[in-house]
Amino acid sequence: MTATHVLVPVKALGLAKSRLADSFDPRARAALVLAMLRDTVTAALLAGDVSVTVVTVDARVADTARDCGAHVFPDPVSPGADDPLNEALRAAARHVRERRRDAELVALQADLPALRSDEFGRAREAARRAGLAVVSDHTSRGTTALLHCTPGTMPPFFFGPDSALRHLRAGAYEVPDPLPGLRLDVDTLDDLAGAHRLGVGDATARVLNELGFEVPSPARENLSS
Repeated sequence: MTATHVLVPVKALGLAKSRLADSFDPRARAALVLAMLRDTVTAALLAGDVSVTVVTVDARVADTARDCGAHVFPDPVSPGADDPLNEALRAAARHVRERRRDAELVALQADLPALRSDEFGRAREAARRAGLAVVSDHTSRGTTALLHCTPGTMPPFFFGPDSALRHLRAGAYEVPDPLPGLRLDVDTLDDLAGAHRLGVGDATARVLNELGFEVPSPARENLSS
């Protein structure tokens, strides 16, 4: 069976998760980013016949990636570039293609702490049938995974505002399965609470416990509404 190579782009820790700045200080945000990366990479690798490359300039991110069993591709794109995320993904994809022309290529967000390996597997099966598939996020606007299963060709990377629609316009099939963990990328405190309710991975759970993060139960929320 054709191997799957997952590309996971990660910002420098000092720039990551700025929308959580009101709730967590820089050190806590960095710990959370690294924990979510660890859980995301671990879940992807458990899907079977998967390799992961983390694309980053950050040394701590790179160390965490290697500790999880992932490869590291130094992000070659200048932060001042017009489209740094997609340029970095294209560079990493070309790097993989030079070595594994037949590999399936998947671009996966790094902040999916509730991801389950079976969810990744179901999305991959859909992509194998369609050739190219997109998993939209829980807002239906962003993209958490772009799965390209046409050997020898390059994926159309259109991450950014309204990326799900842009990927659909580029010919991607929209994966219809619920896949709650794969769709829930964490940008806000509400996202983090939602992931916590779904059940986050071990690394994220440890960090949240250390930070004293608590999520009200649905019953308590209903009583207070």
